[in-house]
Amino acid sequence: MKYTIQAQKLGIIGFTKSLAKELGPSNIKVNAIAPGCIDTDMNCELTKEDLEELKKEISLGRIGNPKEIADTAYMLTQNEYITGQTIKVDGGWIDY
Repeated sequence: MKYTIQAQKLGIIGFTKSLAKELGPSNIKVNAIAPGCIDTDMNCELTKEDLEELKKEISLGRIGNPKEIADTAYMLTQNEYITGQTIKVDGGWIDY
């Protein structure tokens, strides 16, 4: 399962770069945001113990919040020269 997820992530990164190259001449920017563990309903089934263990793998020692993802998306709209990038917003999560 882990290798399937890694392959999917690499596929999205490659697709982002390819689209950026293809659409750049039309002044269309293409970027991706790769969030780490974010405090959403998606994690509601994790126990407190699971969350504490997960936090130990994150350099900043906490779960992210949706506003941090939104702030990143907004930042990308404000920059005219960033394209073809995958921006990790994961608090330094060591996920290998």
